[in-house]
Amino acid sequence: MQMPIKSNHIPPEGDCTNLFDRLSKYISRFDEKWAHEIEPAKREDIEKLKNLTRINQYNYHYPKEYEIYLNYMGQDDKGLLKTQLPGYASISEIIDSYEGIHEEQPDTLSDKYVHFFQKELFDGQLSFDFTQTDHPQIVVTNEDSQFVSYFADNFEKLLFQCAFSKYERLNYDKCIMFTGSPNMLKEAIKKHNVEDVFGIIDKFSNTYDFQRAWFSDRTHYIGFKDGSSFYIKVRNNALCGFIAGDLDNQIDNISETLLAELHLSKNN
Repeated sequence: MQMPIKSNHIPPEGDCTNLFDRLSKYISRFDEKWAHEIEPAKREDIEKLKNLTRINQYNYHYPKEYEIYLNYMGQDDKGLLKTQLPGYASISEIIDSYEGIHEEQPDTLSDKYVHFFQKELFDGQLSFDFTQTDHPQIVVTNEDSQFVSYFADNFEKLLFQCAFSKYERLNYDKCIMFTGSPNMLKEAIKKHNVEDVFGIIDKFSNTYDFQRAWFSDRTHYIGFKDGSSFYIKVRNNALCGFIAGDLDNQIDNISETLLAELHLSKNN
């Protein structure tokens, strides 16, 4: 059995100057090949995408974090961004998507929402919300480029949320996956008499000494401490996620409490 890895393996907060180093260091703990297999976007493709999105015409700029993403892995991120949703993030596929819009539905081009991820069934996208031009949040938009729902605070947090949800469980000997329906979530909120589910998770975290990671937001809660971590995502008014750790009895006890408090069901 491996020894519990201390909580300092959690990616630290930083800025654009070390974003890729922080991300790569975390992922490379589990996948040493990742940093050598990712493929950057070509400079001409980046310029082509900007022209197709008309982002320059609207006098917007991609977030610096997305520019870094494009320069390191914009053509192939080895499945990183599709961790949370099935779909396509490759710049060549996003270019194809925008060329299709220009050809078939040019009236749906938006001056507020610029997408960078196409959902697999072509029923929507993940987009930058340029109604907040300084620090655009990530939102879900539909096939007509209209707002559907909030998704993440910003692109940097999204990157680390995807990496954590994909790799963190590999840190540990045991992982318990769970889900909960919208009705189960309503019951949990009503039972605890709180405004939202994060009030329940905060109480659970305090009881078991978990810290909340900096890349948590309104729909993602990442908790960690020495020897265990958990990840909870709220989507379509339902919950899913996992709790992982090395000490079987402790993880079993903690997970039973978490599942009971949130009215969740095990997947495995």
